[in-house]
Amino acid sequence: MKSYVETADSGLAWLGRVPAHWQRSPLGSHFEERSETVSDADFPALSVTKDGVVPQLDNVAKTINNDNRKLVLAGDFAINSRSDRKGSSGLSDRDGSVSVVYTVLKPRPSIDGRFAHHLLRSAAFQEEFYRWGSGIVADLWSTRYSAMKRIQLALPSLDEQCAIADYLDRETARIDTLIEEQQRLIEMLRERREATIRSALLCGLDDVETTPSGVELLGAVPKHWRMVPTRYLCTITTGSEDSGNATDDGEYPFYVRGREVLRIDRYSFEGEAVMTPGDGQGGTGKVFHYFNGKFEAHQRVYVFTDFTDVTGWYFYYFLSTFLRPVALAGSNTVTMESLRRPLLADFKIAVPPIDEQQRITAYLDDQTAKIDTLIAEAERFIELARERRAALITAAVTGQIDVREMA
Repeated sequence: MKSYVETADSGLAWLGRVPAHWQRSPLGSHFEERSETVSDADFPALSVTKDGVVPQLDNVAKTINNDNRKLVLAGDFAINSRSDRKGSSGLSDRDGSVSVVYTVLKPRPSIDGRFAHHLLRSAAFQEEFYRWGSGIVADLWSTRYSAMKRIQLALPSLDEQCAIADYLDRETARIDTLIEEQQRLIEMLRERREATIRSALLCGLDDVETTPSGVELLGAVPKHWRMVPTRYLCTITTGSEDSGNATDDGEYPFYVRGREVLRIDRYSFEGEAVMTPGDGQGGTGKVFHYFNGKFEAHQRVYVFTDFTDVTGWYFYYFLSTFLRPVALAGSNTVTMESLRRPLLADFKIAVPPIDEQQRITAYLDDQTAKIDTLIAEAERFIELARERRAALITAAVTGQIDVREMA
């Protein structure tokens, strides 16, 4: 891209050289802090996230007639002081209210709001913004307006700010469209992956006669298959360790209540096994592991071992695919907070002959590997696109590239 012909040292470490005609000035000369308190009954509650200012998210604790909220008007720039290190900020396109601990800035006539949105959310400014903050630990670190108003900026004329904002609005919209397309592709691939697994586990790979499985949500299965409760296929037990016993350099894998597999210096299990937490932050019925070797397990992790008439790998595929939608849907665990051993023991597995199980798992390994490769490629595209988006914004708002003729 084209660079500015004449540049000068800004005298600012976070900016370096900037176009010679850009003027240095403190942030406070371009914004004033808005601090009026209002009620969320009059001004709807808003959330300030990495995506900008949006209607209050569903996962936020709701209040009714809270009179201690901070006013935000359309055109204001709001900063979430509880996660400002993550870039949770943006120009609001609506009137509303936010937490009183947030920072709300009203742009002065000297700065274009859209330019400010890109500048104050850029990676370069975020690092400088963070440097002016204070706090005990990173999660409690924030930058108050009394400090941030002293941050030195280098800005072009208002007309040039508008030109830069026009260019960035257009280019980031194009990148965002590409990202959305890849996200839809990933969603489709994941749906195809799930459908492929479900079909193989319920229909097999051959065109054969079927019969009702006896489990409404599973439908029919090949007639020569058996529906067998897990208690007849394996031993169900739990680990005995606590997460606090993990060691960073432990010799053996340690399966705990979350998705992450920790390490530990001792083991209680050896051989082929499938694990799932009985409860925990990973989500009940969502976390499953397969392992063959020496390992340890948390006291609230169920361990399935000593398989009879079923391979551990086939058992893993079936349990991880159908336990949550089938067993939990028909249980009293409405909130899905925990799994109980009787529920697991009675859960029925569709069991083909061993050789057919092996053909099915080999087929699924091949098909899911191909789909996973496509998903990984799409995720990498999204990662690169986001990096390009961030780099483009930083380059434009700090004068590294001249976009005036492209705006």
